[in-house]
Amino acid sequence: MAETPHPFACLALRLVIVVCLAAGLSGTSVAADRPGWPPPGSGRGPGARPGVGPAAGAPAATEAGVDFDALLKHLGEKAAVYHSLAMRFVCIETIHTSDEPNGDRRFDYMYTEAEEQRYKPYRQKHTGRPGRGVEEAALRLEFPDSYSWTLMFLPDRQHLFHFKYVGQEWFSLRLAHIIEFVASLPFTRGQTIYEWSGRVWVDAENYNFLKVEAEPGNQADRLQLELKSYRQAPRFLIFPMGKRPRGATYNITFLNEFQKLSLPDQAEFRSYTLDLEGGQEWESALSLRYTGYQFFNVDVKDKFLK
Repeated sequence: MAETPHPFACLALRLVIVVCLAAGLSGTSVAADRPGWPPPGSGRGPGARPGVGPAAGAPAATEAGVDFDALLKHLGEKAAVYHSLAMRFVCIETIHTSDEPNGDRRFDYMYTEAEEQRYKPYRQKHTGRPGRGVEEAALRLEFPDSYSWTLMFLPDRQHLFHFKYVGQEWFSLRLAHIIEFVASLPFTRGQTIYEWSGRVWVDAENYNFLKVEAEPGNQADRLQLELKSYRQAPRFLIFPMGKRPRGATYNITFLNEFQKLSLPDQAEFRSYTLDLEGGQEWESALSLRYTGYQFFNVDVKDKFLK
């Protein structure tokens, strides 16, 4: 069920957060801005030490038997911790698009409501000046927000996916479990995680999220059908008149550190079309970077601090 905050409490909360973010004095901050746009997997995960451990993507030396039911239980407990923190932080979101390579946009980013299938994000243009009234920024994206992926393993949401254990490998100097997930809901607008399929990397030691690689549910089957229709479409000279099949990929890394949690640091959404031979031709790319996390109402007794 959705948890709707009192409107006046929500307004007061936003004012406090904006002042906190602009002043940079209240709360706890992590992840200072880093220059450039590092590719996913280039950072370090919580607890990683520089120069120690195998390269990212290297298979684990040994893969002991894993009790998958017990692993899902541990992931459910960690998902509850993520859930408790969802509406207690604000950060700076920087959006970079291939269509406007020199037009990065920056927003103050937070969540104001926990809906049934996602967290409701709130954006306002980042000004860095406290007390300046800025209206909410309306921004419609073709994919779920990064933090909502932590809902995946909540005990009462696990039935919405079909999970399969894949194995282990090293990612960002951390030994990770790899779990394949298949969406149970049909892909419509792509706004919820339950319309996507892919793989998730979770820390084998503390069960933190490390990486998600996803694509729209049933995309491979859909593209095959659309490619067949595209090849059979009428042609003008040698050029098909039909609509080219369009696909997408969506990758997120969780390499921002806060106490014993890892938080989203970068997401990348890419769309592409298929040619007659089935080859991919990139259409556009959108990158989102999350920095300057500020936390509020965090108590030393909270579980994620232990």
